Amino acid sequence: MNRRTATAIAGVLAVTAMMLTACTPTAEPTPTKTPTASATPTPEPTDAPTQAPVAAPKDESEAVAAANTAYVAFQQARFNFLADPELGTDYLENFVWPGTRMATLMEDTYKSKVENKTSVEGEPFGWQPNEAMSYVAPLTNQSTGEVDPLGSVNLFGCSDNSGTTFLTNGVENADIPKGNFPKQIVLLYSPEYEGWFISDTIDLAGVEGAPLC
Repeated sequence: MNRRTATAIAGVLAVTAMMLTACTPTAEPTPTKTPTASATPTPEPTDAPTQAPVAAPKDESEAVAAANTAYVAFQQARFNFLADPELGTDYLENFVWPGTRMATLMEDTYKSKVENKTSVEGEPFGWQPNEAMSYVAPLTNQSTGEVDPLGSVNLFGCSDNSGTTFLTNGVENADIPKGNFPKQIVLLYSPEYEGWFISDTIDLAGVEGAPLC
């Protein structure tokens, strides 16, 4: 998917469901018509990773499983993005829904790795999903009003960064906490591009009712 098709995705669907954190209901951000522009020019990606095409889910368990598969693939793509200072956010365009909080987080990450010369080495974050806590929510087509009852997945689980080494100017940054942390990941399904795209990631550390990690 190139930048034009990424922009097209953002204009087609809008989220109607509320996503729940373990503490307080929070409205899911609605994708804007165009991705958030970065203040720093981003290089064009080389061989940006893609998702394996996946059909629309037939039930809740299939939706959760497919969203989890997409998120696991994203973990490797994000590690490559963090490790290589030459890779801009377009490298993640086949995994991140444009115009959402996740897209903004990746833009901020890119600016940080350029300005502060940060990178990583070692292993990508590990991920252990909590399927019992994960759930689906409806997604509405902004143009037609058609509702996909399985179009959004709130994925809960534990993210383990213990195998990742964080670097600043080539030196390990020991100030970054290491361990296994509870997370909530929001993913949206695009039938046109046959894939699940991440729209948000929420840190649940210290939140009552979060997954036990």
